Amino acid sequence: MSKKNVLFLTHKKLLRAEITGGVQLCSQEFLQVVEHCKDFLVEEFYVGFTRRIVDRIRIRIGWENYSMYDISKEKETLIKKIREEKIEILFINMSSAMRYAKPVKEVFGDKVKIILLSHGNHSGDFLHLIGRPLGKVTGFRLWKNKFRLGMLLSTESDFRIRYLDGVVAISETERQIENWLNARRTLFFPRLLKNSFLDHQPQLSRIGFVGRLDHPPNLQGISILCDAFAKQEIGDLRLRLVGAPVQYGQQLAAKYPFIEYLGEYSDEALEKEASTWSFFLNPVWWYSTGASTKLGKGISWGIPIATTTAGMRGYQWSAGTLLVEDTPIMMCKKILEALKSRGSVLAWADQTRLVAANGPRLSDLSQQLEAICSE
Repeated sequence: MSKKNVLFLTHKKLLRAEITGGVQLCSQEFLQVVEHCKDFLVEEFYVGFTRRIVDRIRIRIGWENYSMYDISKEKETLIKKIREEKIEILFINMSSAMRYAKPVKEVFGDKVKIILLSHGNHSGDFLHLIGRPLGKVTGFRLWKNKFRLGMLLSTESDFRIRYLDGVVAISETERQIENWLNARRTLFFPRLLKNSFLDHQPQLSRIGFVGRLDHPPNLQGISILCDAFAKQEIGDLRLRLVGAPVQYGQQLAAKYPFIEYLGEYSDEALEKEASTWSFFLNPVWWYSTGASTKLGKGISWGIPIATTTAGMRGYQWSAGTLLVEDTPIMMCKKILEALKSRGSVLAWADQTRLVAANGPRLSDLSQQLEAICSE
């Protein structure tokens, strides 16, 4: 059987960047699965962010509706590539680039299958910011945001009905949302788990958090947990905080005396620091788009993890367990109970390592992808 020519469309920096973040990790895992498909010959096709003034104005004033790319600038090159290389399947990395599906489908119809590799839809995080804004919102801005939410949902559904042959999501929750948006075929890819275990030497007085501190789910998540810790008798417990921007870390440390803000660390320094933590914190109190990529880092380190059900979105494993609590007070109490003995902390570390060893197999994911592309 001859192999199928496949195109993986992405912005280059969303696949590879000097600093690898959650977007790059998920993009690389998507590409890894596509390349592992035995019947695919894969080529990457890079697109760039829009430079059109009108698009930049829309983004600036908050009217962006999947207009991060200038489709008109690159569509002819893309169509020529598909025609000359006899491309049979186009994978589009990230929902923000999904408008490239329209010109391809209009030219080639069902001859080219188009699969969106979604990291989450724009409507998901935008709905969160409407319901839980970081600051005061005027009546006009609230109306504008609600109007934009309607535009986003309408665009998302329209493209799934008319131009996309399938959508791969990185959480089961979002796969069900894709069904609701009328996607023709849906698939959930759990994150691949890795074993990069640290030489764990936990200090019972240390727990830790790492993340971008101006990212609303991170900032709100750690603040809510710290509010709960402030109501408990915590003794000499210290929360070691790693991340940027500096002003956010300093503000949190000023508000909560038990926080020790460390700034932004290199990978090597972070691993050395995390090896002393008794618990890796992943306080995600509500569902947002995509997967919680921080959880994968904690699992790969093999150290104890305290998380929530929402914080585990995007993951599957067949053995092992994490400390899971869905209310801040109960998470604090469970952590404080576990910190009473080194043996308890080490037992939780053993469970994390068991999780890491029992995640999804790359071969299974690639077989599922080939199946959805052949339907």
